[in-house]
Amino acid sequence: MSSNTKQFTLIGIAAGLFASILIAGLAGNVARGNYLAVPAIGGALVFAAGAVWLGVWLNQRRIQLMFRRPTPDRLLEHYHAALIQARARKIPHADAATAQLCALAATVYGQYDLARQELAAADWDSAPTMYQGHRRDLLALIALLGKADVATARELAMTVPPEKPPILHNAVLVAIGEADAGAILRVERAAARNMGAIPAVCAWALSLYAERSGQADAAERYRVRAREAAPHFSAVI
Repeated sequence: MSSNTKQFTLIGIAAGLFASILIAGLAGNVARGNYLAVPAIGGALVFAAGAVWLGVWLNQRRIQLMFRRPTPDRLLEHYHAALIQARARKIPHADAATAQLCALAATVYGQYDLARQELAAADWDSAPTMYQGHRRDLLALIALLGKADVATARELAMTVPPEKPPILHNAVLVAIGEADAGAILRVERAAARNMGAIPAVCAWALSLYAERSGQADAAERYRVRAREAAPHFSAVI
């Protein structure tokens, strides 16, 4: 789970607790016949939901704007700052999650040595199997983008595939021609999302799939989508 996902989860839990308290208060007032409190509590619920949605949207928008910058420096600063907060909150394996985010951002910008450096900063020996799988997927992506080394990418991606593979794993499988119909569908859905590294990588992987299938027009559409998602994605500039 990425640090952003964990942050959203914590926000969701806090919002859920707050909503539960408000709903309990609403039910209590209705039971006592105090209907005057209903609009106020209902308004508070709507305000709380709106505040959570706005916070999530603003964070996503900030990340999207960072991907428009010509270098990944601001993205890496953002992720490293989030790591400090995660450590303060004692979120487990935050270093591995941050390393993945930073490495993926650097990879999209074509800075493969930096990506490996970011990955090396985490303690992978103590990380769960899921995180280690994420690391292999990133190394496979670096092999594909950096050296067009399909053999190495396949070896990394096919080593103990995860039970519930993340979308990056599916994208790598699509790129190397090892994906089934379900994986292709998941990658198509991810490619259609807004901006960022994952939609860009998914669109790029689908462009390779389309080329192998003799669908030149579709391949170009996916390359355009990849540039839209990450304007500085080195694979499609």
